[in-house]
Amino acid sequence: MPGVTGRLFAGAGWVAIGLAWSAVAMAGSTRVTIATPMPSRIDMSGMKRILVTRFIVDKELPGVDLDKELVKLLRRELHKKTSLNILDVDPPSLPEQPLKDLLANSGFWRRLADTYGADLIISGKASYEAADRSGFVTMDEISPVTGQRVRRTRFAEREGFTLGLNLFFMEGATGRLLYEDQFSGDNTVNGHGTDRLTALYSLFEQFEDDVLSIVVPKPRTAQRFIFTE
Repeated sequence: MPGVTGRLFAGAGWVAIGLAWSAVAMAGSTRVTIATPMPSRIDMSGMKRILVTRFIVDKELPGVDLDKELVKLLRRELHKKTSLNILDVDPPSLPEQPLKDLLANSGFWRRLADTYGADLIISGKASYEAADRSGFVTMDEISPVTGQRVRRTRFAEREGFTLGLNLFFMEGATGRLLYEDQFSGDNTVNGHGTDRLTALYSLFEQFEDDVLSIVVPKPRTAQRFIFTE
């Protein structure tokens, strides 16, 4: 059975390599963590002026202006954590078109970019929801009588929040769609009455770094061995 023999030799080879690296790690070497830059997902050459414009909202919670809050969040984080020029303007509403037609409406995006002098426009589609997640949960507790850890099942009031976000990046010079991506956040908190804006910001933080990596380089960590002998 040559196929089986080949796999056996291949497996033995990988084992040998693994043992060799183990030997290296034990004798005369130090393992270190290094950071290597990863390029942004969009080629940002010549793009400095960024317009974060309005969002299409599918669902939102009462008392939360999801469009306004997401624009504010994105502008704030891009301003704080990048060297890009984030335009602080009040752009017009988006045309009432199906999403597919809106993204293909290069004339609108180009005119919007010309009006505000934007090299890149960020828009999107979002939904923000809450749900009652109360139910019976199992948890470990320390008995006040014996001091031992005991496992009990009890009813717990909990509330869940979810944020769905589709981002679209439009090139200002041409009005064409350069890049799009989807993000989602989910969190369950104990009790009810959690401030909905606070919950929204917490959900955005779950994928904030991934959003920023679209327009700025992002470091990636890796393990390396340095020989000391």
